Amino acid sequence: MLFSATREDGPDQAGPADIETSAVAWLRAELDDPEITAGDNFLDVGGHSLTFSRLNKFLGESRGVVLDRRTTYEESLGSAAAKARPVGPSEPAEQGSLT
Repeated sequence: MLFSATREDGPDQAGPADIETSAVAWLRAELDDPEITAGDNFLDVGGHSLTFSRLNKFLGESRGVVLDRRTTYEESLGSAAAKARPVGPSEPAEQGSLT
């Protein structure tokens, strides 16, 4: 699957709405489910740990942020996107926070 929002000069500086839109669009393509919305829960739509890692890698590379694992698993996609944080300099984008 080819889905990229990376600019030539690095990740976009995205706001919460952009992060949410990117995450939902990526999940729709990855899970082949065009009905996924920001109000859905990641696990309820079929996400799992590998999907989470891939999503965080995508968001890290394209938007310069990562999602928190607990928030992503327990809350809506929109809530997880609103709480995204910048990728740290020594943090692999696919890992995200384990809190």
